[in-house]
Parts: sequence; structure tokens; C-alpha cells
Amino acid sequence: MSIQKPEDLLSVVISNELPPSSNSRQLFISQDQQDEEASDCPLLTPSPPPTQTDETLQSTPIFNALEGAPLEMIPTPTLENINTEDGLNFMNIVNSSSKPLHDEPSSRDPMVESTSSGSSSDSNEPVCAQLLTQLNTAYQHLAPDAQALFYNQDNGGKPPLVGIQLVVPKPPKDYRFMKWNWPLIRKTCYWSLMSILTGCAALVIGIIATMPTKCDPPVEWWQGSTFYEIFPASFQDSTKGADGIGDLRGIIMRLDYLKNLGVRAVRLNSIFPAPHYPEYYSNISNMTGVNKELGTLEDFSGLVRAIHERNMSIVLDLPLYPFVKSSSGEAPRVNVTERALRERRDFADNIVIGDARLPSTPSASVEVIRDVLSSPLHNVKRHVLPTVRQQEHPVSEAVRVWQQRGVDGFYLKGLEHYVDENTFANDLRYWRSLLRPGNIFICHVSALDAATSVVARNSILSRIDLIDVTLRLVNGTRNIKAQIESITKGVLFEKPGYPWIHWSVGSVDTSRVASTIAVRNASMAASLLAMMLPGTPSIFYGDEIGIEDCECWDHKDLAHVHNLVPMYWEKEDGSGSSFSPSGVTAWLPEAGKPMETSLKSTITKMAKLRMEATPVYIKAVLRESQITANCDVRYVEDEMIVIERWYPRRNSYVYVANFGNKTRVKDLSFLYYGGHVVVGPRYRMNKNVYFKELIVPPGEAFVIKLDK
Repeated sequence: MSIQKPEDLLSVVISNELPPSSNSRQLFISQDQQDEEASDCPLLTPSPPPTQTDETLQSTPIFNALEGAPLEMIPTPTLENINTEDGLNFMNIVNSSSKPLHDEPSSRDPMVESTSSGSSSDSNEPVCAQLLTQLNTAYQHLAPDAQALFYNQDNGGKPPLVGIQLVVPKPPKDYRFMKWNWPLIRKTCYWSLMSILTGCAALVIGIIATMPTKCDPPVEWWQGSTFYEIFPASFQDSTKGADGIGDLRGIIMRLDYLKNLGVRAVRLNSIFPAPHYPEYYSNISNMTGVNKELGTLEDFSGLVRAIHERNMSIVLDLPLYPFVKSSSGEAPRVNVTERALRERRDFADNIVIGDARLPSTPSASVEVIRDVLSSPLHNVKRHVLPTVRQQEHPVSEAVRVWQQRGVDGFYLKGLEHYVDENTFANDLRYWRSLLRPGNIFICHVSALDAATSVVARNSILSRIDLIDVTLRLVNGTRNIKAQIESITKGVLFEKPGYPWIHWSVGSVDTSRVASTIAVRNASMAASLLAMMLPGTPSIFYGDEIGIEDCECWDHKDLAHVHNLVPMYWEKEDGSGSSFSPSGVTAWLPEAGKPMETSLKSTITKMAKLRMEATPVYIKAVLRESQITANCDVRYVEDEMIVIERWYPRRNSYVYVANFGNKTRVKDLSFLYYGGHVVVGPRYRMNKNVYFKELIVPPGEAFVIKLDK
């Protein structure tokens, strides 16, 4: 029998009679009924090649019923009986009733090849290859008819074998993707993947390389840095001057010393012209010139360049009081016309008389005076007043001139004498507007204390960068604690934007630390104390080695400058002093050799620690918009003091010092357990310290990094 089939389908042709086979008969007899019912494996046998005719397929028996019982086959299905789904033809299983077979079918349908002539045995290709390559190959399947079992009870429930026709969709002769350029596609995908991986690796390496080594809060150059205050006439006398008075060239000679000390900013006291300099240095005549005893403006420019080359800054003291009569001069007391007339009279007097004195304010030019006299009064106020005001005020002129010469900041000395004036807030705001970005103002804490009005206090808190606080160490450690806490718990730590503290234990206006405290070799311990506090520490020249006041019995009339003794410079061989060239007498007797101390070179280590340790150089901790000073004075008994600096998720640092005359052995285990020394005497450096039994000799101090 044959069936007409569409070109895109494979057909399975089943013969009318199933020829008997000794092998198949033996297989069916050997299987029991249980195996037959459990059979679920299809038996696929390839049909003869498509070259065989339909008559051959019909006449050649493929399978015979057992014991001579013929197997009845259903009529060959037509194309209408073939099921379709989604436009594709699938196989249609056709079952029909047949005569029961007397042989027991096999529980498993073995794969049996056709034994007819012209079968696929002539081809060595496997069945799967024939299925995919031969479009007209027919396949036969024998399976028990489950439906006939219900109707045929005479055969003992044994179902007859039925034929199944399988129809497989015809695959296309060629697929489109087989024509693609697969070698090029593989190369493109490979190199694209390599490029992406390389880019990701470069991105990761770049992120790692640019990541900061530490996540510390950022600060400005003047916040937490170490300042060094110098009285120029007593620091170093250069060989060019050789007059026994220190000068600007001498400071240049010692800049490497300051750099190695860890100094970040050099602060110069009065360098302005004065009739009797340096004995009466504060009696200045102007604030825009340099005293001839110190050098020239070219020397000052060389000093500024040398300081900036070493990545340091320069701060200049401006002695406002008593040189400046008022914060705004005399300008508010006269009207515009009187001011212009006075400027014209002063200008004429200077030309005709040739007055040798240096005016405190530069005179206006003839063109400016002519414009003032010829212009209406309503135009004078709008155009001329700012020019005249800026030129005549000594502070405004000094700020502008010295910034042009490279100065990075100004200490407004004596500002407390002007805080009660009505124009103080406006004048301070105007001076601040003259500052370049990064430049700073400093004033003493007495200016903040003297400000009685809210406007004046707010003006200081918003326009001053550093508030100078001088610690007094003569009244014991309890008094030191009170001074520190009055600042850390005061108004300066109420808001993050308020000025930083400029801590100092010695200055041009106070006696030497080594001459005031009970233990004379504790000068460096006092300097370490100031460097341990939150803010910006300042060291007065010579305190880092412990020089004392001048014992000048033949200079009793100069008692106000006995603390300005010339600096002691120890030579490399450890002998003598080199403040002035050999044979030149200094303006004051030079400082003697300081007392021996175990804290030598500790200032350098402490300055380095301030630059690296966040708990030490930072001012405070900001939590939920609330600022808290990260400094606690933990112990002040028996002239000993213990100060802790802390920061979240960082190791705390503890300063321990003994300002008494006796060695103290203390059990401070109720405060801390232990740590190791990072700043201190050589015999303690990097050694573990336990607070159970802490031994501190007189005048000694050290800093401990606590264990977490």
C-alpha cells in the first residue's frame, strides 16, 4: 500500500500483511504477560529504500502473526488524518482493531530490521542518519493495541499488535546560519571579550591607584599645623650685616632648621621702622616699610621666596595699638569735603616743606583732589569716597601692600582696643574682603572677651581664622586643666565654622617658659603640651631647646625685652654659639646653653605626629551637626597631667607629663591599660607602657598610642 505525501513530510508505509519471522516469533513466545503490559519502548524498523516500488512493499511481508493468526491492519491513512500544530506536520498515530495474536508479545519491543529484499541492510548508515538524510524513508512501529484489550476477552487480555505510521517534518535543505562567516565571528567575539576584560582590569587598577591611603578629614594649611614665632632681631645675625642684630638674611640661613623641626608657618613679630629698634620695637612709624636694621624690601622678598620654596607660609604681626588711633582712622569724624581739603593740604605740605616724617597714610594724588573739588557732592560720595578711604587707612594699606609682597596672613595685635567702636564690625568686614583666598587673620582671645556687643562678637567669630590663647603654666596642673576646659567647652567650640585655637606657651609679650616653671628643663614638655591640644600650636623661638630670660644686670632699663634674648645655636661639634659672627657683640647678651633634657628632638617627632595622626591634628568631632572637642584632661594630681586625644574608629593618644620636682610612680590603670610610646625620650621610644605602674621623672613628657 502506498500513500501520497506532501513534499515537506516523511511518511511511514506499513504493509498489509506482517510476515512471520522465526526471530520475532521466538521473542513473542518468550515474554510473559507482565512484561508485555509494561512495554513502553517503540520498535522502529527502517523501511526499504525509497527506490522500492509500492508493490514490493505490499507483497513483501515484514511481520507474521504468531501461530498462523494474521494481523489485520487498518486502511492506510490519508493526508487528512495527519495532525498539524503551528504550521508543522507531526506524526499521526493510527490504531485499528486486529485479530488477536496467539503468541505472547514481548514486554519490550526490540528494534528489528526488515528482512525483505531491498531493505536498508544494503546501506551501512545508521537509522538516525537515514532519518535526517533520506526524506522518503518509511519507518514501522509495532505496539500492542490497548483499546483492543477491552473488547477482546477471548485471548486472555492479550492485545494484538498494531501498526503505527510516523510522519517526520522535512527539514530544509540548508540553514541560513550555516552561510555565516563563523571564523570572523569567533575572532570578533574573542577580541571583544578580551577588550572588555582589559578595560575592566584597567578601571579597577585606576580606582585602586587613585584611592587615598587614608580617609582623614581635610583641613586648611593653617589648621593643626605648627607655627613658629620669631623676633627677627634675636634669631640670627647674618654675615652681611654683622652688627649684632638679627636680620632677614639671617632667617633665610636658618630656614632648613625650621623645616626639619616640622614648622609649617613662620610668624614674624614687628619688622617695621621704629626710632629705637630693637629695644623699643613697638614704637613704629608705619606699617608698610621694613626696618633698616633688618634689611631691605629686596631682602624681605628673598625671605618670602625661600619660605614658599620649602612649602611653608609667612605670617606678619600688625601692631595696631597704639599706632592706629581707631579702627577706621579719623575718616568718620569729618565730612567728604573736609577730608579732600585735608588731603590736599597734606600733599602740599609734603612737597613744599619736605617733611622727613613718614606719613601713616599715603596722600591722594593731585588729580584725585582736583576731581573731589570739582565734582558735585552727590558724586563724591559715590565715586571718590571708597578710593580715599582705602588709601588713607593704615590697616587697609598694610594688608594690601604686604599681600602683594607674598605674605600669607596677619596677626592683628591689639584688636581688643577697638571692639567697642561703632565702626568695628564694618571695618573688620572690609579688611577681610581685602584678603586673598587662603590668607588668614589672627587675633588674641582678649578681643573676643572684650567684645560686649553681639555684632562685634559675631564679627570676630566669622572673620577671624585663629584665636590666640596663651597658656600659663606657673599655677600648677589644676589651673592648666581649667584654662584648657574654659576654651574647649566655651563659645569657640559651639559651631564648626568658628575660629581654630592658636595655642602658645610663650610669646614676645611673656617671660620665657624655662624661667617661669618650677622645673627648668620642662620647657620642651610645655611645648609638647601645646602641640597636644586641639587647634594650631605655636612655638616661640628658643622654647624648643629651653633657653631662659636674659640675666642682664647691666641692662635693667631693658627689662621688657629680657625675654627676647638672642637665640642659642649649638655648633655641630657641640661647642659655642653662632648667633653673630665671631667678634661681634649682640645687642643683648646671648642665651646660655640650655639645661640637659631627655626630650631633645621630641618637637620634631611631635610635629610629624600632628601631620599623620587624625586624633591629634583635628580640632573636634562632628556628630549630627553637634561639634565636640576631641580632647579630655583625664588626670591632674601631684603636678602630673594626662590628656587624651581621641577620634572615632582610631587609636587614641595620651599625653603624660610631670611638671613637679619629684619622680612620680602612679597607678592609672583605672584610666587605661597600656600602649606604646610614639613621642618621648629615646629610652622610651617604641616601648610598651602599662598604666598599672607608670614612672615619670621630673620635667619629662611622652605621648602614648593606646591599644584598641
